[in-house]
Amino acid sequence: MAPAISRVDRISALPDQILVHILSFLESKMVAATSILSSRWRDLWHSVPTVDLDDALFPDEEELFVRFAYAVILSRDVMQPILNFRLKSEYSLSAQCDVELWLNTAIQRKVERIELSPSIYSKIKLPFGILTCATLVVLKLANLTVDSISTVHLPALQTLYMDGVKFAKREYVDMILSGCPNIEDLQIESLKLYLKFRPLAVTFGNLIHMQFSVYDCIWWLLLRLLNSCPLLQILELRKDRLSRYYPKTVPGCLSSHLRACTIDNFYGADMDIQFAIYILQNACVLKKMIICCSSSSTKRDRFEILKKISKVTRISTTCEFLFE
Repeated sequence: MAPAISRVDRISALPDQILVHILSFLESKMVAATSILSSRWRDLWHSVPTVDLDDALFPDEEELFVRFAYAVILSRDVMQPILNFRLKSEYSLSAQCDVELWLNTAIQRKVERIELSPSIYSKIKLPFGILTCATLVVLKLANLTVDSISTVHLPALQTLYMDGVKFAKREYVDMILSGCPNIEDLQIESLKLYLKFRPLAVTFGNLIHMQFSVYDCIWWLLLRLLNSCPLLQILELRKDRLSRYYPKTVPGCLSSHLRACTIDNFYGADMDIQFAIYILQNACVLKKMIICCSSSSTKRDRFEILKKISKVTRISTTCEFLFE
């Protein structure tokens, strides 16, 4: 005779703290849905420290998505923090006050991680409060517009990603980077203005990983950026064009810390090859150099590039060279 199956609800018997932690891994719509399970679950979702708003779960229902976002934000337990806030939307979200209200609520609750990825058609502007949030550790921004900045003070920020962020003035990029002195991981994508800012007045003493994608990368400006990152270990560069000056000095990070360098979308122009050679000849502790050719490169182009770079004597005897 088969043993009887226990119908005891062991999950609901767990302490609130554990249940809330489990729910923090779910998207907010799923979290809210747990309130109908039983009276035990009815109010738990108000205390979850994660707000994850993704309109993919509201297809063709922008108004319903906005109403739900308000409900999640405004019905929370005011005594509970919002440690993680994520907004991903393909809707226009034309009402700018909606997003600002949601974010300001998270900032007031000592948020540590913010991820904003609105539609490229939304024209959402970066709320001012984000740039002075003292508790923020991770900030990931995509498809936003920055049209005004007065102060940037992000003392706890360790990770900063910006993808397709539009700046009304080139000095705004400088202001943001200068206001994040404790950055460890910096990734910037699709930003034409990025390497046109003034020399940085701050040293990124904790930055070990930098990844950026630029349209026109000018040598001496790239050199100034590297000089601001004395402990940089990983450099990932994707660019359409590397132009002008060949540097005669070597940043400290190259001579003592850089361990991995990746160059993507490599066309094989003379300046591209000079940059690769510059890294190989000056990165003393380099462990891996990866060059990924442009998709438009022919087999003959790739062979000529490989032939030129392979002739170079690497200063690091332990460097592995990968050509793709």
